[in-house]
Amino acid sequence: MGPDDNDVFPGRLVEGRFTHIRDGDTIEINGIPVRLAKLDCAEMGTSQGAVAKRRMLQLAARQSGSCTLTGRRSYDRWIGECSLQDGRDVGDVMLQEGVCARY
Repeated sequence: MGPDDNDVFPGRLVEGRFTHIRDGDTIEINGIPVRLAKLDCAEMGTSQGAVAKRRMLQLAARQSGSCTLTGRRSYDRWIGECSLQDGRDVGDVMLQEGVCARY
């Protein structure tokens, strides 16, 4: 169960395990869906969307990390930026590797 609207504010830090990878630019940490703020990945159902999801799975699936939420939502997802346990920003990695575009 994710935070409700009263628990989310700009800069809120969520730490834990990445529990689900929805696609290239949406992951879940401790079951909380986070839309990665800086990424624009191809949609699922396309070959590039599958590539983006596969790379995100390699990077983050079942890994520990953290997400800083902006306090805004996109559909059922909180918008934020997430980092892996080693400190790398997940969005930056995807951009540097050319897997996704900047949003």
